[in-house]
Amino acid sequence: MRIRPKDFISIDDKLFFAVVYEYQEDNHALTFLRYIRDNTGMHKLTTKKAEKIISEYYPEFQFNSSYTDIGLHGIPINMIKKIYYPEETVNQLLNTRTPENKERDAIGAIKYLQGIGCKAGNIGITGSIMLGAHNECSDIDIVIYGREAFLKIRSQIKNSLAIGELNSLNQIMWQDAYERRNCALSFDDFYFHEIRKFNKFMFGNSKVDISAIPNEIEKYKESGPYKKVGKDKILSIVKDDKYAYDFPARYSIKHDSIKEVISYTATYIGQAKKGEKIEAAGFIEEDKDGVRRLLVGTSREAEEEYIRIVA
Repeated sequence: MRIRPKDFISIDDKLFFAVVYEYQEDNHALTFLRYIRDNTGMHKLTTKKAEKIISEYYPEFQFNSSYTDIGLHGIPINMIKKIYYPEETVNQLLNTRTPENKERDAIGAIKYLQGIGCKAGNIGITGSIMLGAHNECSDIDIVIYGREAFLKIRSQIKNSLAIGELNSLNQIMWQDAYERRNCALSFDDFYFHEIRKFNKFMFGNSKVDISAIPNEIEKYKESGPYKKVGKDKILSIVKDDKYAYDFPARYSIKHDSIKEVISYTATYIGQAKKGEKIEAAGFIEEDKDGVRRLLVGTSREAEEEYIRIVA
């Protein structure tokens, strides 16, 4: 079954799960509950709230992945009712005759990306807009399929921001983004790293956030399964940032015992560049050959886990 990170799946009309791994284990999709529908509408969930709902009401979806050595929400493939594909959301929006405000901003952002060279088939919209769970405060979460396509678009966005063709976030919006992330960094650290990524901009009244999913031929070849062998905080120099905007983000480092730092958490995508010194805190993972890496972000909020540039 074709499912990828940034896709969503549902098993009914109430629970909506974000796909977190393309890999399917024991005929289960590896996911995490992100939205729930009740009598008052659709609601986005924090990691803790999602865990509470699953443990109390749907314990059958608790899944200890032997590949990732982490607890996820495993959905049996035969229980999947619908797969939400971000590219299909783009097609639906572009064919909407009477879009409301948020949809109008999303359509404008899509057309801007197409205008600077992004092919229609390489663009998707995920998250609340894809699920019809958005409101006036929702972000527009855009996926660019293909690393090279993403990096070219990111460069164009940087230029558009510099000449005023696009607007950057103001300080209130950056503060709001920081509070939503609920990360382990200070606001000043968060802002320092974010302002140089050029993967966010304003369109109309909406904040747009773009991310990348590599094409099949671009994907990094994993060496799992992995086992967690402890926690650590390290200092190191980044040797290679080629995969910094992938999912997961990946930084090859100069270190005596750890090969790389990786993160599935959006805050730490594009966080460091080649040649920069980083401090990173997270979980040490070891593959079957004894090769070690540092995983930052065992939850969306990544409490007490981080990557930051140091002098």
